[in-house]
Amino acid sequence: METNILKMITIADLASLANAICGFLAIMMIISHNLTSSAMFLLLAVIFDSIDGTLARIFNQGDIDHIIFGETIDSLADVISFGVAPAVILYMLSGYYYMLIPSILLLACGILRLTRYNTIAAYQDQPTETFIGLPIPVSSFILAAFMLSSYNTVILAILMIIIAILMVSDIEYPKIRELPLILVTFILMILTMIPQVNNMLYHIPAYLLIILGLLYIFGIIIISIYDGPGIIDIIKDNSESRNDSTVKDRTLNRR
Repeated sequence: METNILKMITIADLASLANAICGFLAIMMIISHNLTSSAMFLLLAVIFDSIDGTLARIFNQGDIDHIIFGETIDSLADVISFGVAPAVILYMLSGYYYMLIPSILLLACGILRLTRYNTIAAYQDQPTETFIGLPIPVSSFILAAFMLSSYNTVILAILMIIIAILMVSDIEYPKIRELPLILVTFILMILTMIPQVNNMLYHIPAYLLIILGLLYIFGIIIISIYDGPGIIDIIKDNSESRNDSTVKDRTLNRR
């Protein structure tokens, strides 16, 4: 087994490290009362997290040591950027002790969600097309979008509590594979992270990110209630039709 860290790490792992660093910088910025920069680093963390899986599929194929190493560093980075960072920022936005409740809940549920994800992935041979529970990056995605538009701390606290609970729920959320939707979201994130553009457009990019995030969070629940599991099966079938169903690669489960 390779133990040289320089030989173990890949480009995908560097993206995961960048994710963690952005989460740390987001915390530093909010401590310095730089709200805009803090939110920007949260969104950057989401971007790095979204590309490390693609990079892993390219560079880590067939190497079990790299796969395990990558899964571990990915989860540790996610704890920082989507667990610790939003928990600290949420508290700092108000400074009131009652905000510790949603902050602690967000952190605890985030850790539990990642632990369950890794446990399930360890027993899977084939990639899945759904997440069990709300994906943890949604916490920072939504929080940053609100920070870069306008927010009420009480409403934000309630929303973060809901997000925390959904992360440890058994609700299946589809993995987003549609390229047009990914590109639109990416463009909106870039526009939101440029203060001059976001302000000039009256925070519309940030509001659109909020809408997309809320549609993903609550849309799946509404569909499940009124349409049953049928729509989820359709999403799975459409996604699986674009992939080789015989492929057995745990790297595909990395976010």
